Amino acid sequence: MTAIVLGLRLGRWGVIGFSVIAFASSFIQAVAFYQLAGHTPAQRAVFAQTMSQLASQLTIILPPPTRLDTVGGYVQWRSFGGLAILFAVWALVSASGAARGDEERGLVAAVLAAGVTRFGWLASRIIGFAAACFIAALGGGLGLVAGAATGGESVDFRPVVEAGVALAALGLSCYSLTVLIAQLTTARIATAAAGIVLIALFLANTLSRTFTWLASWRWLSPFHYYELNQPLAPGGAFDLRATITMFAIAVAAAAAAVVAFESRDLGSAPFRLPSQPHRVSYEPSSSPLWRIAVVRGLNERKVGLVMWTLGLAAVGALFVSLTKAVIQPLLSIPTLTHFFGGFVGGQLYTSFLGYFWLSFAQLLFAGFAIAQVARWSAEDTDGRLEMILSTPLSRAAVVVERALVLTLGAALVAAVSGVAVAAAAHYQAMNVSAEPLAEATGLLVPFALVFAAAGSVLAAWNPRAAVGLLGALAFASYLDDELGPLFKWPVWVQDLSAFKLFGMPLSSGIDRGGLAIMVAIILVGFGASILVMERRDVGA
Repeated sequence: MTAIVLGLRLGRWGVIGFSVIAFASSFIQAVAFYQLAGHTPAQRAVFAQTMSQLASQLTIILPPPTRLDTVGGYVQWRSFGGLAILFAVWALVSASGAARGDEERGLVAAVLAAGVTRFGWLASRIIGFAAACFIAALGGGLGLVAGAATGGESVDFRPVVEAGVALAALGLSCYSLTVLIAQLTTARIATAAAGIVLIALFLANTLSRTFTWLASWRWLSPFHYYELNQPLAPGGAFDLRATITMFAIAVAAAAAAVVAFESRDLGSAPFRLPSQPHRVSYEPSSSPLWRIAVVRGLNERKVGLVMWTLGLAAVGALFVSLTKAVIQPLLSIPTLTHFFGGFVGGQLYTSFLGYFWLSFAQLLFAGFAIAQVARWSAEDTDGRLEMILSTPLSRAAVVVERALVLTLGAALVAAVSGVAVAAAAHYQAMNVSAEPLAEATGLLVPFALVFAAAGSVLAAWNPRAAVGLLGALAFASYLDDELGPLFKWPVWVQDLSAFKLFGMPLSSGIDRGGLAIMVAIILVGFGASILVMERRDVGA
């Protein structure tokens, strides 16, 4: 029980942050439903028909909806569909930190020395996350209850609990799978390897709706079983068998993780790849390259950068391959034209990619920045930052080096993904201009740096809370861009969103004003992080 309480305490910021995010997401979407759909049955029927046509073309991200003429069905689709991705990311970061991050900080060794078994330690972390995940998922249901109340409607509590259980089961299955993968890999590549597996499981489910040959594989994906639950929509059902299957995946992965954990030493992997014998040396390398701080930083992150680069390139090529199959039905729906920012001249494919692919790429680059901030926070708590400062290196130099390493890494990922999109577009005989594509992919670099700058301040102020707070900030920025025009918020409020500042560079060109604001945020953010880091003790 003490170990479970410790696990909850270590993850308290995640519980608070994701509970607030889930509540805000459902509440805002419920309020937006009444703004968009109206209150009469006729208005809602028209709204449901229009949104169903849009939803049928967005199934690569969100599941097919049910009863979009009701607030429950709309929130089930817009909020709980997106929360599935968000909770999977939370599970990925939390599990990799629990399985490998705690080892690097020495926490696992201390707990085992106190008499806790390896089985007991892993079980406590998994049980603790299960409780945290259900609390946060229940917050999403309560957001629906509060939002429906603003429209004069009420929601039964039973489907709210059922939706929370289904979402928690998905999060727990992703958590256990990540813990298992972390036990089978090294600490350096655990997060990236688990991320690739979860993305593959997610795409195996979503792409099976477009590519029928994948349908025979989606039974492997916990996301498939989650989508079978539609308890919030009237007439929808809570699929008990599918939910039990998700829990079964979690238990099986957790059991395998315990076996792998028992068979390895702390800090190592259970299996080692064969390598050429070499002489062990404790002398520093004579290569002048390692004297360049930025080169050292890139070398430490080379495995993760390769995975991010290949992953973004594959996603970009995938979206291009889907474009022709998706664009024709959308263009036949006049009421949906405004969703794509308008099509300029004959650049239909360019405008579509600007809305569809770049929107997804922005989310991934925000995730890339958050992953780097998580590493910076870990360096503060596991002693690496203290060692770096003792070389000696000033705290300002550490922040500058981090910014430069992230800039070069993001530039590499953006460049390769842009080349992949251009090559795929050429192969599909799509007329996509090279110059706007280069500008758009290049703009992803300052976009990622905006979140990195905010994360740098948070990591310098409170490393343990940095990732959760930055995730909440990114989510709030996304909602600001999505809901600002709908609720007619002031322009200055909408300009607080990095997604709004990014604009639509493929179809409308780079927004010079938005770019200037992003550069200002980057400079102020990293400058402020230097000041904050100078005034705080390392590890405090």
